[in-house]
Amino acid sequence: MTHTSTHQHVARLIEHDYPHIAIDMAFLSPRQSIIPLELFLNVLDQLVGTLDGVLPIAYSPTNSVTQTLRSLTLVSRDVYPIASRYLYSHCLYLDHCTSYTRLRRTLGLNLGYHPQALHGETGLNDRFADIPQYITSVFLSPLKTDRDSSATPLVRLPQIIDLCKTIGRTLRRLALDIQPVYTVHSEIELVKPYTSENNIFLHMPNLSELITSYDALDCFPAPPPNLKRLAITSQELKETQLDFCFSISSLQTLVFLRPLELLSTDVDLVFSSYKGKSLDVMLVDVNSNHRTPTGTRTWKDADSVRIWEVDVPTSFYGDEDELILCDNFIWTEGVKGTLWDTNKRRMASWADVQRRLAGPVHLIMDGVLT
Repeated sequence: MTHTSTHQHVARLIEHDYPHIAIDMAFLSPRQSIIPLELFLNVLDQLVGTLDGVLPIAYSPTNSVTQTLRSLTLVSRDVYPIASRYLYSHCLYLDHCTSYTRLRRTLGLNLGYHPQALHGETGLNDRFADIPQYITSVFLSPLKTDRDSSATPLVRLPQIIDLCKTIGRTLRRLALDIQPVYTVHSEIELVKPYTSENNIFLHMPNLSELITSYDALDCFPAPPPNLKRLAITSQELKETQLDFCFSISSLQTLVFLRPLELLSTDVDLVFSSYKGKSLDVMLVDVNSNHRTPTGTRTWKDADSVRIWEVDVPTSFYGDEDELILCDNFIWTEGVKGTLWDTNKRRMASWADVQRRLAGPVHLIMDGVLT
């Protein structure tokens, strides 16, 4: 693509996909003088923003935001570093082994004999020395796919640890899927990810939002110290999950899959385990599986914990695997940034359920008793 055609391509992308950006894009022509930096940054801010103000954790490679920013890196040497910073801030969507490895390579991490290694070059290139400070949000799910060559190995646990420790201090939002990572028991015992030195979450002091797979807690049992919103694709409320979720008082929103056999004692355990001021717990499942456990406590206005039910949409036929459907819902909505404000309803207390089952009789009795 020539210099002129690149300018034209960027202009077409922005004008077509972002008509709300009310700025003349003529500045992209090489014949025009350079516009003030503040104005250019304002254009980029509107480019990566959304109309409802909800930002995704990361735009995917096929998203028009990512494609536009990539095109902008080709405009000129002056525009390249600015557009690159926005790419690293908003478009780190690493969903296969090759893209994950290329980021590690860019950050100067050792690739060994990996097919993506650039032999003869080690350490962080001066050109990318300031990149880590702009990485504040990232989606990590390095799955082996058709986009990876046959020689590309699976991502291993030490490669998760070194990357997350490198970028962890600046991270504010993270979606981390450990399931595609090679984490056999022998590797875990060798690497010891549960130690304070290797527990990646302890190296993320500014992380406020985390979506993670259930198995991440087995490797990294201590949570980020200042986490506010947490979603786990777990269907259990055992000691591992309780310790991770409630060892920090800053937590404000907790999302997880509704346990198959949710009991009133589980609800009581959540109440007694939470040490913070206010927590919304969102149970994710299809509508037909939501129900109030027998004997569930009566809610009070002073409760610091509130239990909510989230309905996952199903198809007309309803023949999907419900667990996979709910798991995908958490990942999709979480990465989009819409999970926390998704439609939900307050779980009814057991006393409320009994009143509903009694029908109009309780209205008469209530009138007699008052």
